[in-house]
Amino acid sequence: MKKWRSFLNRPYGKLITTICGIGFIFLLWIIISLSCNISLLPGPGEVFKRFGELFITSSLYEALGGSLLRLLISMGICLASSLILGLIGGLSSIFYRFFNPLVIVLRTLPTAAFIYILIVLLKPQYSLFIITSLVIFPIMYEAVASGIRNIDSGIMDSLRLEARIIHPRCLVNIIFPCARENIILGIIQSLGLGMKVSIMSEVLVGTDTVKGLGRMIYHAYIDLEMSTVFAVSIYAIILIGTLDIILHFLKKRFK
Repeated sequence: MKKWRSFLNRPYGKLITTICGIGFIFLLWIIISLSCNISLLPGPGEVFKRFGELFITSSLYEALGGSLLRLLISMGICLASSLILGLIGGLSSIFYRFFNPLVIVLRTLPTAAFIYILIVLLKPQYSLFIITSLVIFPIMYEAVASGIRNIDSGIMDSLRLEARIIHPRCLVNIIFPCARENIILGIIQSLGLGMKVSIMSEVLVGTDTVKGLGRMIYHAYIDLEMSTVFAVSIYAIILIGTLDIILHFLKKRFK
């Protein structure tokens, strides 16, 4: 037993365990699809056939580009605002307590209800940005604020004594690098959630002027093309997985 455990904790063992986990998912998928209506829950063969067919269509890449562009713009806006407000919250306990109720409200806000409110008040393309930004902002803000609040007290006391704590060079060379782990973690956590919310909002907005994976899923659902729904979802998973891998690689490079 100990030998098996030791082997599975090695690189090859970890790879084998991961492959077995993926195989288990496909096995469950096959069993469930065979026990249900095949037109409503297609098996892996039909889905990956459709996956290949979509690969050579221009509409897929337009949808991928639209969803990714909106996600990156929303994340850029949230990261910039989180660095500013998170810095203030990390350095000032008063501001942190004052701002915390708003962060809690944004975290617990029913996303679907808020989407419909924004659809009525704003144009669809604007509401998509705002919805995604409001969902991922609390995660990024908390990551920045907690990262700064967890900096060694000796470092912070030294900076306060020298009255250089908000100096640009101090922020770039000391404050943000010390909170880098939390900030990168917040970005990684925001990626998957941001893409899910972006796709969901594209489905609910209900306009064809917005190109995205959500609109492809919506039209496939209306036409009962469930294999397309699954195939587009797999493309979304691959997209987020690729971004996660890139961020993890950058995290190691920063270390």
